[in-house]
Amino acid sequence: MLDAVLFDFDGTIAPTSIRQEAWFKFYSNMHQKEWSFSSFDTFLKFYNQQCHLPGGVQNVYDQLGLPCVMSDKTHPVWPAYEMFNQTNPAGLYPGMKETIEEIWKSGILTKDSNRNRRLRLGINTTNSWGSISRDLDKGGVLPYFDCFIAEEVLSRYHGAGNGDAIKKPSSISLNLSLEVLGSVGGRVLHVGDTLNDLRASHKVLRLNPLREEDIITVGACYGYEGRKSLEAGVQDGAVKFDYLIDEPKELVAIVKELLNK
Repeated sequence: MLDAVLFDFDGTIAPTSIRQEAWFKFYSNMHQKEWSFSSFDTFLKFYNQQCHLPGGVQNVYDQLGLPCVMSDKTHPVWPAYEMFNQTNPAGLYPGMKETIEEIWKSGILTKDSNRNRRLRLGINTTNSWGSISRDLDKGGVLPYFDCFIAEEVLSRYHGAGNGDAIKKPSSISLNLSLEVLGSVGGRVLHVGDTLNDLRASHKVLRLNPLREEDIITVGACYGYEGRKSLEAGVQDGAVKFDYLIDEPKELVAIVKELLNK
């Protein structure tokens, strides 16, 4: 039986890749740098390649010759990026609002006495909750969520304020998500759009008692990496998504199926 549905945000709930392209165009123009990408697909391929390397998004700034120090939260890039996001909301994928509403409605208590707590919805992200909650609110879905793990939590949890040290594909954020959801991996559905989301969901280390748990996974093929990449899985194909979807509404049937098991 399913206890909860956990969502990644970027590329899963919202098409933030479009906003990322717009941001880098804006920031390049601010610093009088020529934009060399002929199309969105060309930029996205470059962006994904750089993000898969050690250093992540920092590589994108470096390759474009743009000033940024991701680890320095006092760097001028951060207020500029926050202001850009405020004036350029990501929006939700078509059909996402209706999908989240239907899943929330499906999670109500029923006559089944074995389920005495409604289905919970959570967000697992390494981005700022301040930014994401604003996008969720504008999209009309914020009230449907019960909890989140985001950059603000990860920085505090790290102790030295370096949330980057435990960002995905680290499974620590998912372990924390399971804690706030009050559930075990086998009863939680994690929806993500990258192979890093799949890696992080496999063998999540729980501490009391010490054990490893796999989270049920759904690959959102409409997101950053696409179906071909997500179908391949990780660890030479030994670990694959439990489900793949090509549009948000397909998630509803999966949730209802697992709720009835």
